[in-house]
Amino acid sequence: MKKIFWTSIFWFLVIFLFRSYMRLFDAPLGRQIATRFSHDQQVCLTGTVITWFAEQFDSIKAQLDLINQKIQSEPETGVTHSLFKTTTPTKVALYYFNQTEDQKLAPEQQVNISSILPVYRMFPVSENLLVDTVNELLKGNLTVSEKQQWFITEFPNPWFTLRSADLSGDGTLSLDFSEVPGFTDWWSARMLILSKLIEKTVMQFLGVKRVAFVPETLFQP
Repeated sequence: MKKIFWTSIFWFLVIFLFRSYMRLFDAPLGRQIATRFSHDQQVCLTGTVITWFAEQFDSIKAQLDLINQKIQSEPETGVTHSLFKTTTPTKVALYYFNQTEDQKLAPEQQVNISSILPVYRMFPVSENLLVDTVNELLKGNLTVSEKQQWFITEFPNPWFTLRSADLSGDGTLSLDFSEVPGFTDWWSARMLILSKLIEKTVMQFLGVKRVAFVPETLFQP
């Protein structure tokens, strides 16, 4: 839409310059240049051309006004993605560790991030679907059926909460969590799994290209 707008601006300037040029015929210099033509020819030529350009000018101006109104009425797109706000039921994935899948691996490969699999939840409406999804993940409310499929979680922890979420223009999602000694700084494999549960969950959202945990010491062994 903006490309059409600037193209129209270009043609507007072209018409404007032509119109200004034709007005020279009414100026003294223009009359001197035009003396080689008969008076009738001058009036016919300049009057017809100026009238035509004036009509084109008015038409383009009207189109520009309509385009500009439409552009101003359209919502801006940027880092605050509209996908974070929903007004219709939306299905999201929550990623948890699955013991059955993990036990299929060789013993030395177990506790592997490939064993992190999705379960699904439905949100009717949401002001910020990403934040609501992370908070739902942290509740750890696995269903009876999901537990029977050997999904497990170390959530919830009452002191481990999401404090803020910010998506920058380059697609980096900064997630600020509260640090909990003994929960967010234990052995390396467990820290990797906890961080990947969150990372995989938020990476489903369009526009999120990478995740940065805040503070930087979070999930460090």
